[in-house]
Amino acid sequence: MIQLNSATLITYGLLTLALLGLWLPRTPYFPRYAPWAVLLVIAIIAGLFFNILQPMALLWIVLLGVSTWALTQKNFGLAINSALFAIVFLLSVGLLTHQLPGFSNPKIISNLHFSDDAIPYDKYLNFDNVLVGLFILGFGHQRLAGVSEWQSTLKRMTFVTPLTLFAVMCLSLLLGYVQWQPKWTPVFFVWAWGNLFFTCIVEEAFFRGFIQKYLMQGLSKVRYGDALAIAITAVLFGLAHYMGGNNYILLATVAGVGYGWVYRHTGRIEASILTHFSLNSLHLLLFTYPALATSMR
Repeated sequence: MIQLNSATLITYGLLTLALLGLWLPRTPYFPRYAPWAVLLVIAIIAGLFFNILQPMALLWIVLLGVSTWALTQKNFGLAINSALFAIVFLLSVGLLTHQLPGFSNPKIISNLHFSDDAIPYDKYLNFDNVLVGLFILGFGHQRLAGVSEWQSTLKRMTFVTPLTLFAVMCLSLLLGYVQWQPKWTPVFFVWAWGNLFFTCIVEEAFFRGFIQKYLMQGLSKVRYGDALAIAITAVLFGLAHYMGGNNYILLATVAGVGYGWVYRHTGRIEASILTHFSLNSLHLLLFTYPALATSMR
């Protein structure tokens, strides 16, 4: 049911530390990129050693890292920046959909039924996905620093986040996608580790921190440009969940509106990450997870 060996724990533990390194405070001893970048290099070495990564993966890592870094520089013209955006977008999609070779991502949860009437749940730890989140957030975003910034962001989330959770779960019930089903599962902490670090952070970095961010910049002179950027990104986010069926696309789109709204309202990627993780946790602990088997028919 849960499959965690030493190679997985070491490699993905280091990768988790690299993600956490994004939020380490800067000091003279820890310049802008040092903490997360150093930890990522160590995780890559471990991945190569344990055959989780093959040498081919290094090509995509270097291409994505260099392109994402270059996109954040201000000394390039529109044509070059557009080309860089396209390269980062295509590489990110390739990594997120596991189309680029060189990665052997382990499955840590297999065929788990959280309830008798739920579809089985599987969970992979995806090294290729995390690269997208790390480079976009590491090079392209200022992260929250200090207690006061966190407190201010959490206060600004107090309306949008609960409304998003309420709307999505009510719609899920109306569609017959889930039922009220409070529970505790002993795998919660393993699930939470995988969901927060290898799903929520990655998806929010790409959809809100990359696509929505640049759409808002590009539509800044258009009336209701921010709302349009949120809507377009939410639709793309919904379509990315097509494997779950039409109801799941609709639910993901509605959730994407909420994530995009809280990102726009707070100006902080952490707000959309926390909203996303809160919704997923609420779904797991209080409702059928991941969905009723009858909803897939």
